[in-house]
Amino acid sequence: MRSQAVAALMGLTLTVAACGSQDGGGDPVKRIDPKSLEVAEATADGEPAAILRVDEVVLRNPDLSTLARAIKAAELGAELGADTPMTLFAPDNGAFDKLGVDTLAELLLPANKARLATVLKYHVIPGRLTAADLRKRIGDNGGSIEIVTLQGEKLNASVELDQIRLADASGNVGSIALPDLAASNGMVHGIDQVLGPQL
Repeated sequence: MRSQAVAALMGLTLTVAACGSQDGGGDPVKRIDPKSLEVAEATADGEPAAILRVDEVVLRNPDLSTLARAIKAAELGAELGADTPMTLFAPDNGAFDKLGVDTLAELLLPANKARLATVLKYHVIPGRLTAADLRKRIGDNGGSIEIVTLQGEKLNASVELDQIRLADASGNVGSIALPDLAASNGMVHGIDQVLGPQL
């Protein structure tokens, strides 16, 4: 009788231990929220699945904080957060510094919202293009391509000294300095120059 009681007690202990191991059993390493694993899931091509929209990628990158202010001033957040695939050539803080404090302050004024929106839309193109995609298109086209922007005018893209260069209608040239910031609705490439349409 005693041996049966001991066996039953051991069986109960093993059952409790097994249940504990399934839910983490007090081991903090095993207490993982399943939702947190979604961030690390890979897409079919092996890249991590992006969870931030284009506007959110800009907002969370400290090197693009001036651009984030400009997007807010131009009220373009919703447009950059849309589901339509897009590529944003995002001027970094250094690019805006080149404009000068007075020019930047003037652009950010509420009265200049439409003008600022025009300039920012010139940095957006339809479709999701990685730096590798751009290099291939440039190579396949003999060294340069023209890309129609969301603003309606064209950017010229080329490769020089292994850097992807973007030239606007006025001859200003910028380079992609921070490529392939993936977004759920497109791609963001940090560039070192504010470009502009021919106004």
